[in-house]
Amino acid sequence: MTVAALAKELLQARTEARIAGVDGWSGVVTDVDAAYRVQTEIAAQMGGPVRGWKVTALAEPDQRKYGAARPLAGPLLAHFVQEGPATVARSQFVAPMFECEIAFVLGTDLPQRDAPYHRHEIGAAVSAVVAGLEIADCRVAPSSTDLMKMADAMGNGVYVVGTPVRDWHRLDLTDIAISVTIDGDEAYRGNSARILGNPLLAVVALANAQPLPLGGLKKGQIVTTGSCVTPVPLRDGTYVADLGPLGTVRLTVAG
Repeated sequence: MTVAALAKELLQARTEARIAGVDGWSGVVTDVDAAYRVQTEIAAQMGGPVRGWKVTALAEPDQRKYGAARPLAGPLLAHFVQEGPATVARSQFVAPMFECEIAFVLGTDLPQRDAPYHRHEIGAAVSAVVAGLEIADCRVAPSSTDLMKMADAMGNGVYVVGTPVRDWHRLDLTDIAISVTIDGDEAYRGNSARILGNPLLAVVALANAQPLPLGGLKKGQIVTTGSCVTPVPLRDGTYVADLGPLGTVRLTVAG
């Protein structure tokens, strides 16, 4: 059992919308570094650039699930990132969940370094803020280890990007109210404060949680910081997420 073979199985499961046959493969993914190696191999086999990163394990209890002491991330591969408005088929996923997020576009590289990045440095490095919708999906069985789920692109299915807001420094990111409608009826509410009180802090945390695979944090990539609404199972219909000063994002889901 090799990293390349595991990556091939996870990628095929993703493209075929099925549970991967990974029973007995847990010995390949025994720590965070191994999970990142699988992510790297999946990206190599898929081809195309890394469009961004999804952050997770921002709290210490969540980090311990992975045997880690830092936040973690999964790559958003270009093939699975769309500009809104977008349309997807629910049948292309295994167990899809809907999430509404705030993401940050990097205007410069953020390489690993010895000295920690400060909030003002990350703020200066961000060229835009954007509303995003993620369809989270898992191609491994619920009983699989958290590390195996991390290897599987940290459960990314599809990410939908809204219109970048470049004068974002004028915004109060600590209190952006969010509402989501489905076919015109309000379904969910949330707030940016759900992410560390200010989602920019999640970018700071990730920049200081390197090394990351695939070259790390690069100019032009997005960093999405976690769902500002409670994740819910995806269903058919037209979703419209309204993030106030960050605009709206539309996603149509068909069977």
